[in-house]
Amino acid sequence: MQTPVFLDHLPDIDAVAGQKPAQYRLERNKALLELMLDQSTVWHDRNACPACDQDTTQNPFFSQTMMEFRRCMNCNSIYAARVPGQTTIDRLRLDHIQARAADAGGDREFEFTSLLNWISLTEARLERKLDRVLDIRFATQAPAWPDATERLSHNRSWDFLELTPESDDFSALEAAVAKAAPKAILMPAELDRVADPAALLSALKAAATPGTVIFVASSCADGLEYEILGADSPSFVPLDRLTVFSVKGFETLSTKLGLQVLEISTPGRLDAVILDRYFKSAENTAIPFWSSFFREADKNRLRDLQILLQRSLKSGVLRFVLET
Repeated sequence: MQTPVFLDHLPDIDAVAGQKPAQYRLERNKALLELMLDQSTVWHDRNACPACDQDTTQNPFFSQTMMEFRRCMNCNSIYAARVPGQTTIDRLRLDHIQARAADAGGDREFEFTSLLNWISLTEARLERKLDRVLDIRFATQAPAWPDATERLSHNRSWDFLELTPESDDFSALEAAVAKAAPKAILMPAELDRVADPAALLSALKAAATPGTVIFVASSCADGLEYEILGADSPSFVPLDRLTVFSVKGFETLSTKLGLQVLEISTPGRLDAVILDRYFKSAENTAIPFWSSFFREADKNRLRDLQILLQRSLKSGVLRFVLET
């Protein structure tokens, strides 16, 4: 199994603390509040950790603000104790994407390049052609993504599976994957937004031919920002975060479902910037070592920290390469 390091550049602080990210979080909080006030919403209890199946009663609270979240004592994953049905989640998310369509043209070229490099580097390591790729829903929230694949992804064909509210068991998605018959599946934005991650992965496994490579990205509960800031992390945004897998938790789930884990990495770029802003702006923050580290940190020190977090699998975004 490979654990590659991706040396991404640190983003500007506006990527974390600017007006657009703050507005986005407020809009998602509003959607969640309206959902919780809707008496017709059907909620489903999660009686066990969705990653490792540890009983929820054994796991302490991570947050009780609006929604109850637990942190698994066995695998360190963070998860909502109850979730709405998948159709409800998809409809709310699609409504939100459509409402923000005017802002969809923002510069995401760096993100696109990073994803394409991920596929290319893995292809080289596996010494296997991955020339037919199916994108799972990412193009819906990143309209410029198909154009980026055409310009930047040489000698590779793409299919794009749009986000549509469907049945809770992912049967429509499973049929679409089987029809596309890709050599690789890219799913960079779905895992922590679904009510039942195991059902989503099982649908992909059932539909894909043996040997299909699946590229999965998600938020990472092992990230230093979650360890220090907890539910105060700006990356913690329900409904976008219903499950925040740890590396151990997602590896456990993948293995349990019969998927082979080929690569694990945590290529997040935001941890150092998020924590730098927190420690330089909070008045009463006094955490041994970290307080002085960040208050004295320059750009080079932050970059070195981010590289260390990636090498240690302690950054805020996890990436897994799986094989059916």
